[in-house]
Order: sequence, then structure tokens, then C-alpha cells
Amino acid sequence: MLPSNIEQKYRKLIELIRGLGSVVVAYSGGTDSTLLAVVCHNVLGDKMRAITAQSETYARHELDDAVRIAREFNFPHEIIQTSEFTITSFSDNPPNRCYFCKKELFKKLKAIADKKSDAYVVDGTTLSDEGDFRPGRQAAIELGVRSPLLEAGLRKEEVRTLSQFLGLPTWNKPAYACLASRFPYGEKISREKLETLEQAENFLRDLGFKQVRVRWHAKIARIEVDPEDINRLTEGKTRDLIVNKFLSLGFLYVTVDLEGYRSGSMNREIEKNELEGFENADHTGETENEEINHLACPRCKDKKLENVVAKDARFKQCHHCGGSWFNLNELEKAIGKKIKFMMPNGSKASEAFSYSNKPICPTCHAPLIHIKSFDFAEIGIEACIICQGRWVDGAEIEKLQNRGLLTQVKNFVMRLF
Repeated sequence: MLPSNIEQKYRKLIELIRGLGSVVVAYSGGTDSTLLAVVCHNVLGDKMRAITAQSETYARHELDDAVRIAREFNFPHEIIQTSEFTITSFSDNPPNRCYFCKKELFKKLKAIADKKSDAYVVDGTTLSDEGDFRPGRQAAIELGVRSPLLEAGLRKEEVRTLSQFLGLPTWNKPAYACLASRFPYGEKISREKLETLEQAENFLRDLGFKQVRVRWHAKIARIEVDPEDINRLTEGKTRDLIVNKFLSLGFLYVTVDLEGYRSGSMNREIEKNELEGFENADHTGETENEEINHLACPRCKDKKLENVVAKDARFKQCHHCGGSWFNLNELEKAIGKKIKFMMPNGSKASEAFSYSNKPICPTCHAPLIHIKSFDFAEIGIEACIICQGRWVDGAEIEKLQNRGLLTQVKNFVMRLF
């Protein structure tokens, strides 16, 4: 039996997926994307299709797992060929490398969705992924990729619990990331290096190590395994086998990381402010005057607003509370009609500024004032009298959507709730 909190999230996940209608799933065969693919198939049947991108950075054993699981659970599955080496600057390996790779992948998946009239591209991002440096997440937001596991509030361990409940073989599968993540930022990536790392990691798996990373540091191999496996890694015969194999692959030195495996260990090489700079950077250069800075959520204060592009409307949303920040003209695009807002007179505005719990404008840093629409008086919206921006709380967005005012963007505004 599922714990009640996970059961509630599971029900929410089902309802979210049902509301999508039809989907293309970015499917790698890992724990998260497998759960997403199976639930999408259970809910939508043949109105889902799982797409796996085969490339130089995607290990063969992962592809084999993805194919096997798709056949076992009988959901529609397609493999497409991609190559990260066709992406400008990929081989230079900048800290925001993942942004460009994900954007290229999601563009291909969206083209497939558009061609087959599938409504949404979805990925397996979970709530646990939000705390790490993940520039690929920005690409998903820009291209309108939905993340149902995240939207349902599921964390990684809850995904594993739910996967075990549903009888999925991936419930205890070790986490895996593409082979490009094994290199320090700035280290040139080549096909030959990727092949070497794949051989090295496969060798360790054949020796019985489940969670494995071989990090590339010039001619030095830094091996990460689960902390409880470190002693076994360095035992006489096993150690000798590993050293001989790695030397034959071209490494001059073979080292063991005493901290053991951890996700994102390469991020130590750049400072926190540098990471934030890459997160905030204008990656695309495609749109002039586009708002690219991460602004603070007016309600949560310490949470960042993420850029969202939904058809021709652009706005920013807080992953934590679901509220959205619009420029006035963008709000009009999003709700599909022009609403005349009843602005308070000067005395009411001054009175509103006296409340300490008022949300703060993310652009002007002035307290927002509460306004109402002439057309729908029960709907409350916060406004900045300086920049005319509009803040809509997550609960208010639900009201707008229930009244059918968000037909232009459908579920995009509620993408996280």
C-alpha cells in the first residue's frame, strides 16, 4: 500500500496527464522517465509515444534498458538519432552545455509532437532536481516542455516508491547522466574520450558495481562508487584488474574518490556566482529585449521566477507557489481578452503600501497593490503602479482557468500545479 501522501500525488499525476490529452515523452529508460512513460500509457493509451534519442553521449546499456522496458510494458516507443557534436560549442564543454543539448533534443521532440498532433512534450524532471545546477531545465521552460512528476510534487525517493508499487524494474535503478557529464567544464569532449569512459564504466559494472562514475581529468581517471563499495573497489585482485584495464584504455593514473558517488560533483570547479551567471544568461540570442534575468517571487521572496513561453505569450512563474508575473500586454495575450482593471485611487494605494505582508514587485521592488477586474470582480490581481506589471497568485490562476479565461495557454500557466 502506498503512503497516503504519495497516493495523493499519484492521483494528481494521473489527473495532470489526463488533462494533457496526448503527449510525447522524453524517455531515457531511467527511473523517472520510465515511471512517466508507463503512467502516461496507462492513462492515455496510444495517445502517448515515448521517444529515446540515441547519440554519442548515451551509453549503449541505457539504450538497451529503454528498449527492453518499452517492450515489457508495451508502450509506443521510437528511437531517433541525434548527435551533440552538431551543436555549436558542445565539444568546448561550457558550464551551460546541458542547456544547448536539451534545447536541441526538445526542439526535435516538439517537431515530432507537432507532426503527429500530440499536444505536449513531457520530461521526467522531479521536485528533487530543482536544487541542483541544471541549465537544461531552462531549455525545457523556454520550449514549454511539461514536467508532470514535478507538477505533481513528486520527489526522487517518492518516484522510486511509486515505481516499486507499480512493479517497475527501474524502481531501484542507479541514477545515470549522459557521458558528457564526466568531464570538467572547459575540458574538450571528443567521441574517442566518450568511448573510453563508456568502456571504463562498463568494466566496473561487469565487476558488480552498480552506481559508477568515471570522471575524466586529463590522463587521470577519478572513480566514484557508492561509499559502501569503496573498500571492495580497492581490494587486491579487484584493484589490480581495474588498474590494468584503465591503463590499457590510456589513463596514466587511476584514483578513487573517497567521498564516493554524488550527483554534480563537477560543479565544484566553478563558484556559485558563476553557476548563477550561467543560469541567468541569455542563452539564445534569438529574441531582442527578452527578459532574461531571474527575478524574485513577489510572494515567496527567496524563490526565483522562471521564464515561460506559451505560444506568443511570455511570462514568469514561481515553481514554489505557482504564481505568475506578467507585463500588462503579456497578461492580455495569455487570457485571450483585454481586461479593464479597476485601479484604486491615491488614498487606497497609500493604504495598501502600509501593509508589511504585501507582495513586492520583482522589477521595481515596490509593494504591489490589490486590484479587481470590472468584468470579473471576484478575481483578485496584484499590480505595480510603477511598471504596471501584474502578479497573479496560483489560487487566482486556478479561478481564471476554471472560468475559461486561459484558453490561449491552457495548462501552461498552471504547469507546476
